[in-house]
Amino acid sequence: MNQNRQNQKQNAYVLVVDDDGGVCEFFQDLFEEMDIRVHVARSGTDGLRKVMSGDYKLIFLDIKLGDRNGLDVLEGIRKVDKDVKIIMISGYLTEENIERALNSGADGYLYKPLQVRDIMAQTFRHVPVKSLRKLC
Repeated sequence: MNQNRQNQKQNAYVLVVDDDGGVCEFFQDLFEEMDIRVHVARSGTDGLRKVMSGDYKLIFLDIKLGDRNGLDVLEGIRKVDKDVKIIMISGYLTEENIERALNSGADGYLYKPLQVRDIMAQTFRHVPVKSLRKLC
């Protein structure tokens, strides 16, 4: 295993997959304040690529992405990583989308507009904060 990949494996990350730059910046600011490393992907394709090269503990995944359906991305992530916790986010959550997401392996969902307390509740419900802290 090369050194870069090994360093990634030793660190835990949060990944945010959303084509809205404001949402990505919101998550980055929130988690970096708590010394939690966060990566962002602005497309479903980039999100899948990052999942294949990283070791994420928690992924926030938008359902409506510019290049792909987030539910299809969810299914792709589950083929690569069965253990990562995935929280779907959307302003367009329907019962059908929620059911498909949960049946495809999502661990939860959040409605937009996003609230800090809801993000934190989902985060700490699924991943202990110590496993998300940056390791220096």
